[in-house]
Amino acid sequence: MNVITLSKVVPPLLYPLTIAIGLGLIAILFLLLRKPATAGVILLLLIATLGVAGNPKIANYLVADIERTHLPLTPESTPQADAIVMLAGVVGLPAPPRVSADLSSSADRILHAARLYRAAKAPMIIVTGGNVFPKPGVKPESFYVARLLQEWGVPNHAIITEGESRNTYQNAFESKQILDARDIGKILLVTSALHMPRALAVFQSLGVDAIPAVTDIMVAQYDVPDTHPVVLDWLPNAQSLLLTTLAIREHLGMWAYRWLGWIKTETE
Repeated sequence: MNVITLSKVVPPLLYPLTIAIGLGLIAILFLLLRKPATAGVILLLLIATLGVAGNPKIANYLVADIERTHLPLTPESTPQADAIVMLAGVVGLPAPPRVSADLSSSADRILHAARLYRAAKAPMIIVTGGNVFPKPGVKPESFYVARLLQEWGVPNHAIITEGESRNTYQNAFESKQILDARDIGKILLVTSALHMPRALAVFQSLGVDAIPAVTDIMVAQYDVPDTHPVVLDWLPNAQSLLLTTLAIREHLGMWAYRWLGWIKTETE
């Protein structure tokens, strides 16, 4: 089993929903062994796992803590660079019944890259990202992102696609090959705010001079008073469970990338 497959199989085993399912199966086992007291304790752990992971306050805190590492800038206030590097992972591929690529929740990356280009912050956009697992008859995701960029006003001659990479480290590695071949120095790195700390650390560890250009903010704070019932801030829900899971995934990713040597510490 290669690193890519492991990276997709192992983390979900540590996600709250998977842990809850595991606790449920263990509870059933103890019930079959006629140990209801032990099964009851495990069921309480199951409820606590889902209750904590699905709590909006906790989920928002975990995500915001990562997202606020690098704050967004308007295209106009973003520094100049030699190229924009946009990480894919933002569209649903055109598999039946789709007739074209669908935008995902992180498709803000495409729009932000286009806005940076139109603001003349860099003369080209490098889109990096293939398909995680081979899909016969389907082109790499970067191909479909490039078509969307063209629809949003970026000329074809200003777009470079890289379709071999299958994870964030490979995004950075393959992008560096393009940057070095074209003698490109400073880049604007476009990815989701939650993903930026890991992505930026990988690019910088490979020696790329990257400026974070974050987008796709999931947790926002409004200045005006919110009139929704306070109880909704504490009731567990599926969206909050997803946010907690995404935050856990990023923490696991940072740990794994450091362990693999893909992210170097300042002392290395």
